[in-house]
Order: sequence, then C-alpha cells, then structure tokens
Amino acid sequence: MKSRISFIRYLYFILMMLLVFRVFSIQAVRGEEYSEAAAVQRWRHVRIYTERGDVLDRNGIRFTNRRKQFLAVIQPKELLKDASGLSRASGLLDVPVHDLESAVSKSFLPSAVRVAEERAAAIRDAAVPGLSIVEVPVRSSEETLAVHLIGYVDEKGETGLSGIEKAYQDTLKKGGGVFAGVLADAGNTAMEQFGYRIWDTTGIQKLNIKTTLDYHMQEIVEEAMDRMVERGAVVIVDILNGDILAIASRPNFNPARISTALNDPAQPLFNRALGEYTPGSIFKIVTAAAALEKGISPDTTFDCPGYAMLGNLMMKCWSYDSGGHGTLDMAQAFAQSCNTYFIALGQEVGRNDIIAMAEKLGLGKRTGLYLQGIDEPYGLLPNTMGYASAAEVANISIGQGDLLISPVQAANLVSVIANGGILNRLSLIDCIVNDRGERIRNIKSPAWERVIDKRTAETLQGMMMMTVEDGTGRLANIQGFGGSAGKTGSAETGWIRDQRDVLHAWFVGYFPVSNPRYAMCVFIEDGTSGGKSAAPVFAEISARILDLGY
Repeated sequence: MKSRISFIRYLYFILMMLLVFRVFSIQAVRGEEYSEAAAVQRWRHVRIYTERGDVLDRNGIRFTNRRKQFLAVIQPKELLKDASGLSRASGLLDVPVHDLESAVSKSFLPSAVRVAEERAAAIRDAAVPGLSIVEVPVRSSEETLAVHLIGYVDEKGETGLSGIEKAYQDTLKKGGGVFAGVLADAGNTAMEQFGYRIWDTTGIQKLNIKTTLDYHMQEIVEEAMDRMVERGAVVIVDILNGDILAIASRPNFNPARISTALNDPAQPLFNRALGEYTPGSIFKIVTAAAALEKGISPDTTFDCPGYAMLGNLMMKCWSYDSGGHGTLDMAQAFAQSCNTYFIALGQEVGRNDIIAMAEKLGLGKRTGLYLQGIDEPYGLLPNTMGYASAAEVANISIGQGDLLISPVQAANLVSVIANGGILNRLSLIDCIVNDRGERIRNIKSPAWERVIDKRTAETLQGMMMMTVEDGTGRLANIQGFGGSAGKTGSAETGWIRDQRDVLHAWFVGYFPVSNPRYAMCVFIEDGTSGGKSAAPVFAEISARILDLGY
C-alpha cells in the first residue's frame, strides 16, 4: 500500500514539473513568438504582390523580374479621417473625390493600384496619411527575352499558363509576398488606434529555375531577329555538352499583354523553334553521311544536266535554267546543293540506310528536352516497311516527302558533325537554385553517344566548309572571326501565297571552324532561299558572338 502511495506521489510530482516547464516555455522562452502568432490571427490583410521564383540564365542573370513597378497602397480608415487628405489623395491618384470616397467606404481593408514612377514619386513627397508607395518587381514585359521558352502567367501573376512558368509552377510559386493589413477586434472591426501595416515576406523561400541559356547570346540573337526575321527561329547549341545557349522564335509577343497575341493571325504564341517543318536540302547532310558510312567514296561523280529522270518523272535541280552543274563529286555537289547528284546518290544508298542514318543523327525522336518538362516534337521520318519507289527515295535524298524536323533537331544534327560524330542529349533546364545561388536540385542529365565515325564527320566538315567558302552558303562566311561551315536548305511546302510557291529557308552550321564550339540553326518561314534568307542571319549572329569573345 505504501509503495502505491509513493508511486502516485512521484507521478504527481513529475506531472507538476512538466506543467511548470511548459508554462515557463510558453511565457518566457516562446512568449514573444506566441504573442506574434496571436496578433497575426487578428490581422485582416490582403496580398498586394505575389512573389514567384526567377528564371535565370546559366550565369544567374535574371530573365524575369528585371523591372520595377509601383503600387499605391490605400488605407481606407486613415483616408476617411481627414477630408483634405482625401482630396489630396484624389488628385495624386487622378480619381474623382466622390469615387475615391465611395470606394474606400466599402471596406476597411487596404487595396493597391499600380501607378507610374512619376506619380509614385509625387505620392511619396506628399506624405498623405493613408496613402503609401510599395515598389515590387514586374514579372515580364515587352523587353523580356526568351518569352516562348519562359511562357507567361495569369493576370494575378500567380499561376503559370505556358512554358517554364507552367512546367515548373510548383517550384516557382514557393515565394512569399507583400501584404497590407489592419488589426481587427472580435467583431471584425478595424482597430484604428493600431494603424495599418505593410509587411514583406519575399526572398525567404523563393526557388529559381536556372536554364542553360546565355543571357547575352540570347540578346544578340533576338536583336538580329528583330531586324532580319519576320517569321522563323534560331537555335544555338554548345556542341561539347548539348546545352542550348540561345533559342528564339518570331513573331514575338508581350507576355504582359497576352490577350493581344491570342487572336493574332501571325500566331506569335507558337514557338517555331519547336515546330515541325520539311528540312529540304539540309537533309543532304544525312544522305551524305549514310553514303560515307556505307563505304561510298566522296570522289564518286555524277553528271547534272539540271534534272534527273526517274522513268517519266523529271525532277529538276535548281540549276535547271542554267543547264545544270555538269560533272560533280560529292563535296562539290554538297557545296552547290545539287539535287541531281543527291538523287543519284540516294538511289545507291537506299531508303532504309538513309532513314537509319537520320535516326542515328537524332531525327524522328525527341532530343531530351521532354525530360526537363519542355514539350518537344518527335518530327517525322518515312516508314521503312514495304517497297520504296525510285521517286520516293529521290524525295527523301533531297529532304522532301514525308520528312519533318524542328529547328532544335536541326541544330543538334549539325552539332554531331561539328563534334566529330558525337550526339549529345540536349538541355535547356540546368537546375533549381535558391536566391543565394545554392543548387537545390539538378534537372539536367547529360548523356552522349558516338553515332558516326570520326572520319565521316571530318569529311562532312570539309564539305560544309566548302559550302560557305565557295558554295550556296557564301553569305554565312565570317572569315574575319574564325570562319564558319554549314549547309543551306530551301524546302518546298506545297503552299501557294500571292501566286507563288512558299519555301522555307534553312541554314545550319557551326563556328569557329578551327575549334568548333557552337552549332546554329536559322529557320526562315516563307523565305527566299537558305543562301539568301537564312545564311546572312547566321553570319550576323555568329560574328557578333565571336566579336564579344565567346
């Protein structure tokens, strides 16, 4: 019996000690924290700005939130105290006194309106009780780069609706915000004696998306496109690791005013860099690679009278009106983009080997961007089942027929040649970082494989150099900046516009020649020809990049 009483006493003593410790903890140790929490529960507030993580370039330069906007925070109870203050606020906000008074009388909760910088300065100088200025970032504007990749958000700035903004919504939304509020009593009445409060919780939990893009390269590309490209795309790839350094599409759109782009017949929201198009003569890279890998000598010659006869079907070379190219070897035919030669070469190689080479070089499949949340196309390669007619093989050999590739795939194709036969998995998203630049999670997963022999790649490099030095790609020459190499393409679409055939113009190439670093695709929708429309854009961009020391 005594032992039971002793046990109860000890238990009581322990419980009392725990209670004393808990009371001490609440009052002395965490008293301030609980007091603040209780106070917050009595605050009635509105969020006047929602923070989103930034989209960054490879060096941490921001693509988003680069500009500032000014919000005038209106505190109703303060404004209604003084008629003269209400009148002054009316003038500063350019709102009739009656309308302002009516608006602030509806609720004691604060509200915010966007004002111009000059008006914000005037409001600050006036120091009207009940009217404050808060400076917060603008998510995007007409000056924002890479908008087709980054995408846009809803009107509240809280939800991503396209691009990276949508794909990484759960990461980008983790930021805080700016709030304005007032203390209220149990009856939900504002406690005027405590005044209004504005508090900022930004920069605490914010997470950012770091891309592989280079901000300054992107800027060069977009400036050149604004001057030289009405509709089209440009993609630049680092051939050593598969990082996309710049990607742009035209026409452009303003992500801050998306409604104007929704019904535009020019389809500015469509990302042409990830569209699918007939490749035309840039596909001759594939045909030549298949021939070389099959053991066909580059010294093999064919005669070009300006056309090729396939039974009763005549397929013209672009040299038809001048009587043809005459006798050419593979390098000469490549440089002059001779259809007749490549039709003959394609018959020797065969449809299946050409398509197999296209697959090796990354066509007809995704490049790896889909692994990073980027919606990308597969493209299209012909079915290899069944019999292939001579005409079908001829079409494939020169990049026509059932072939579709994206500018991103085209840039990757030429990077294989520049990189000595190595195909890289492409990347656009590097990782997730916090505001201190600390890596939180990797997104990029590099991978590579050898897809053609190094000697084949070197032979093709020589052909691409000849194309720029003395062929259809002369306007892509940047001799003073280390030189360039590439291939032109003019693809028939079958469309008619203004009583003329619509052609898509391509130039794919790499630079500098002696130590290749960058592969680029220039695509011009409804262009004149690859040599005239796309090659000059390539030269302008590549020369500026090298001139800046990249």
